[in-house]
Amino acid sequence: MFSCGTAKNKLKILVLGGTYFVGPAIVNAALRNDHAVTLFNRGITNPELFSGIRLIKGDREKGLAAYAPLKKEQWDVVIDVWPEKSKLVDEATTALMNHTKHYVFISSIAVYNSFQHPGLNEESEVVDLTLNPNEWEYPEEKLAAELFVKKRFQDNHTILRAGPIKGWRDPAVDLLYWCVKLNREESILAPGSGLDHLQFIDVNDVGRFAIQASAERIFGIYNCTGPKKEALLWKDFLEGAKQQFNSSSQLIWANEEFLATNKISSFTDLPLWVPLSEDGFMQISHEKLLQTGFAFTPINKTLDDCMRWFTSSMDDHLKFGTEEVGLGLDRTKELELMEKLQG
Repeated sequence: MFSCGTAKNKLKILVLGGTYFVGPAIVNAALRNDHAVTLFNRGITNPELFSGIRLIKGDREKGLAAYAPLKKEQWDVVIDVWPEKSKLVDEATTALMNHTKHYVFISSIAVYNSFQHPGLNEESEVVDLTLNPNEWEYPEEKLAAELFVKKRFQDNHTILRAGPIKGWRDPAVDLLYWCVKLNREESILAPGSGLDHLQFIDVNDVGRFAIQASAERIFGIYNCTGPKKEALLWKDFLEGAKQQFNSSSQLIWANEEFLATNKISSFTDLPLWVPLSEDGFMQISHEKLLQTGFAFTPINKTLDDCMRWFTSSMDDHLKFGTEEVGLGLDRTKELELMEKLQG
């Protein structure tokens, strides 16, 4: 783990947002390293968080004029966690280009053009922006936002291309699906051969690297995905999680052909699983990140945080694969599939 920030290099950091999911992890990392943090948001999302931190209220949806209060000051670093709408990043970078020494943007591995081959790195081909902007989806919006950041902060930008971000405050239930199932069911349908790859990154790792990059002036684009230095296979993940939760659940493995025949979809029916035949998405290179000396949060800590967040903020009787939660397999369907496999 790194530590950055002393009385000698205390940074004046402006976080755009800061109170939803990734934002709090960034703020907490900055505070742990004694930086001076100011938040810029509407004061609506989780307003109870960080009540002792300076807040400048503003709404990015209102255009360039919203940034007027921020232009009265100079910042060492601006950290932008905006998840979509490149137009807002265009406006933020325009407004603040002469008011900060460094712009950090949280992007996504979704910007890559194809995931058919493993080992995508920061130089790999990205999506095409020649489409009509009205047809852009999440990948195109993220890439367009990256380009605005690079245009206005050519030599002093850091772009974090994150994989699936998991952990404390995670609004998704994909990694949580597996944690809950192992704590709840006597048997579960496990995806693929067990040799498929799995990648995600702890939200606190995203926060820590954003602050590390700020303090150490680490510029450029970095793939940010884990959850560890070495590859993680599904067999090792589920067996490790079973041990962690002291689960007696039996894992019933279903290969890719069986799942395709039974019209079971990756990611939706089996959250976070990508079949080995199209596994580039779960084998993104993070070598450049590792070269900075970065160390990942232990997987068991991420899983514990997922379960703690679940018990503190969600319905314990959550039903996956239903109208209530579209993600995952309905238990009746899952039992039918396991019966087929064992019959």
